[in-house]
Amino acid sequence: MTTERQLTARLAEFFPAHRDLLVGVGDDAAIVRQRHERAALCCDAVIEGVHFTSETGPGRGGKQAVNRNLSDLAAMGAHADWLLVSLVVPSATSTARLMALFRGIRAAAEAANCYVVGGDIASHDGPLIVTVSAYGHVTGRALTRSGSRAGDTLHVSGPLGGSILGHHLRFQPALREGIWLAQQPMVTAAMDVSDGLLLDLQTMLHASSRGGAQLGAEIEASQIPIRRAAHRLPGSALEHALTDGEDHVLLWSQRAKAKLRAGGPLAARARRPIGRVLDEPGLWLVEGGERRRLQCEGFQHDWQ
Repeated sequence: MTTERQLTARLAEFFPAHRDLLVGVGDDAAIVRQRHERAALCCDAVIEGVHFTSETGPGRGGKQAVNRNLSDLAAMGAHADWLLVSLVVPSATSTARLMALFRGIRAAAEAANCYVVGGDIASHDGPLIVTVSAYGHVTGRALTRSGSRAGDTLHVSGPLGGSILGHHLRFQPALREGIWLAQQPMVTAAMDVSDGLLLDLQTMLHASSRGGAQLGAEIEASQIPIRRAAHRLPGSALEHALTDGEDHVLLWSQRAKAKLRAGGPLAARARRPIGRVLDEPGLWLVEGGERRRLQCEGFQHDWQ
């Protein structure tokens, strides 16, 4: 069985590099040098029955498909410009349902001040599949997953957990926050939390590790912002915040004791750290005066 991250690592070596490719396979979006700008490019798909249900409504499914991509651009500190949309539609889909899908896509694009400029459509006997490619640009530096260092503090831009109760369909990508964070020199790494805080944090730490020495992290349970919906699900709300996924908030690290500039789009809570980067491997939770090691859990697609 091959996991999503194992396949991604193989693809990073499989596809050839180019002199104008500045950040390639393995981050939330690619960064390329194009004419006088550096472009940011990413691609993501949503599948009916996996990411949303037939009862969800095509409009919300369309918004979700766009916003997942825009969240990846946000994690790079990129401005959103253009979208390409590829649809594989069930053969029995009505024109009214298809137009509702397009309206959802258009609404998400308008909210982010970007434009759908093309794509493709096909039909089959399977579920609805919406694939969006997003194109943006970075005006300063691009944020990546690979800059964290031991001692950095860890932060998230919003609450976590319980996304299955509707947040995964209604979230707004943190584009303004990402662009602003990229302008702060003390921010060292960032990524979109899509597969669960623990799994995505481990991904960022792995990308930031150098010379065979693996970084780890310690998280303060009392400092994790938990979405109200997480308390309505069975089990521990904290565990949901750590592992649920599809939160689509920004996770970032910044130099210890370095304060972000006053103002900006961040909520006051996001300025307070939820933990710190360690020079030892592993993820640790501090709760009630006790420190315990965490299993790196979250969502991954698997293949045989």
